[in-house]
Amino acid sequence: MDWFILSLVGASALAVTGVIDKFVLSKYVRDPLAYLAALVVMQQMLIAVIPLYLGWGFVYPQTLYAMAAGGIQVVLWAAYLLALHVEETSRVAAMVFVFPVFVFLGSFLFLGETLAAKDYAGGALLVGSALLISYRPAEPGGPAIISPALRYMAVFWIFSAVYALAAKYLLDFMSEWHLILWSSLGSLLTVLPLLSRKPARREFAAYFRRGPFLLSALLADEVFDFLGRGAFIFAYAVGSVALVSSVAALQPFITLIYVIVLGLFVPGVLEEELDRKTIALKTVAVILIIAGVYLVS
Repeated sequence: MDWFILSLVGASALAVTGVIDKFVLSKYVRDPLAYLAALVVMQQMLIAVIPLYLGWGFVYPQTLYAMAAGGIQVVLWAAYLLALHVEETSRVAAMVFVFPVFVFLGSFLFLGETLAAKDYAGGALLVGSALLISYRPAEPGGPAIISPALRYMAVFWIFSAVYALAAKYLLDFMSEWHLILWSSLGSLLTVLPLLSRKPARREFAAYFRRGPFLLSALLADEVFDFLGRGAFIFAYAVGSVALVSSVAALQPFITLIYVIVLGLFVPGVLEEELDRKTIALKTVAVILIIAGVYLVS
């Protein structure tokens, strides 16, 4: 069950990343793409030690594919940050995990993975819980609200599934650490053109001049992101890509816990709907998550 523990670690770490992202986006960021560029540049500090201890691990042509996978990551991260810019943290975290539907299909078509019926049922419950958390009840006499983040998340779902399948394929040719290294370098090459715009460059530079608090937040964001992405890559190496992606759907539940705890101890740090009806919907979703995790584990 190593893949399950790794997936749980990954979900927990990325939930922290989502909370930090939302805080920084709401307080300091005008251009989410400039913020993404800053995160990717800081990411290179964390991967710099990999070639020192493990070498470069260049394998042609798979290393080039890994760099392309890093470019795919930039697209999905951009979509995620744009969604987070216009929606609550817990709702975006929930909508993230519709992407296992695409992973299930792709793993069957391209990787030949077959799962038991209970695994598909568990995955369906996890995806259903994500959709339920993202639902916003209608006001009296008014229609239900469709999240404005949905158009960004559609891009995120497709590119996240492509990345997960690519990572599973590439791990047959390189180690987990080298996949992290080359995909991160690919992300850097992809994100640099975002800084061709003068306003983006100005905002990018401002992040590094705003004092130690913001720099610490950016560094913490990248540390947890590195831990989360790394845990998932190691999970892909030892488990089914479809099951790992399904267990990742625990992230909305973990995010909700973080948000509630922050609301209790640091009121106003994040804006979240925590009224009785919304909490009831999210509680039902948590029950579905628990059932789904039981089935796939």
